[in-house]
Amino acid sequence: HPAAGSPFPPLPRVLPELTWPALPLSADGLASSRVRLYFVVSNEGNQNLFVAQASLWLYLKLLPFVLEKGGRRKVRVRVYFQEQGHGDRWSVVEKKVDLKRSGWHTFPLTEAIQALFERGERRLSLDVQCDSCQELAVAPVFVDPGEESHRPFVVVQARPGDSRHRIRKRGLECDGRTHLCCRQQFFIDFRLIGWNDWIIAPTGYFGNYCEGSCPAYLAGVPGSASSFHTAVVNQYRMRGLNPGTVNSCCIPTKLSTMSMLYFDDEYNIVKRDVPNMIVEECGCA
Repeated sequence: HPAAGSPFPPLPRVLPELTWPALPLSADGLASSRVRLYFVVSNEGNQNLFVAQASLWLYLKLLPFVLEKGGRRKVRVRVYFQEQGHGDRWSVVEKKVDLKRSGWHTFPLTEAIQALFERGERRLSLDVQCDSCQELAVAPVFVDPGEESHRPFVVVQARPGDSRHRIRKRGLECDGRTHLCCRQQFFIDFRLIGWNDWIIAPTGYFGNYCEGSCPAYLAGVPGSASSFHTAVVNQYRMRGLNPGTVNSCCIPTKLSTMSMLYFDDEYNIVKRDVPNMIVEECGCA
């Protein structure tokens, strides 16, 4: 994996749970060296989430500059966020950076994102200040239309905090005791299929799959069939009214979207909500 400060960000350690990136809505200049970034962090279903890890990714760009012999570009970057329960008080995360080339740098925000969720809010405000950046010709990239691939972003890794608040999904879950059509949990690790060279986040996820048999009595039940059409056709089959011999099969009946962060063909960073990535329910067709 590339080291910190490399032109392309290394793959973050992503837990096999809920993971998503957030891109900044806008940036306001508060002072010559301080900028306020606004993000919207999604929490679909308003789940009670525990944040395992969260970080801001910021690209620092080196501009032409003549250094003295043996000189180095050392800057200090500070990221401010509001403290929980104190709207007028701000905490700070800071990092000293020794820059040899333009590249990505990360700043931990686990506490800030957890506080955001506990307040029931989605809008995240961050103040970014870079000491000595102006003097040493170092330019943090914010919301510049000409630098879309280098816009800052936040990656959040979270999991449901209380199982009592989870919503039970329809359809059978495979538990090793049933042979009927069911949803089997399955973790997909992008590293195992060689996709970790272009997918930034997540490194893996529970994509799941469907397996099991579809006897006529199950395929003829509207709640277990993939469609009402399937249920009607199988009612005919059960009564011997269908001369065909086509058997029903177990397929996904509900799939959900997943947010992904990846490099496109020109090495630009792209955030996209990819549909039909996660099997939520299975049924007979």
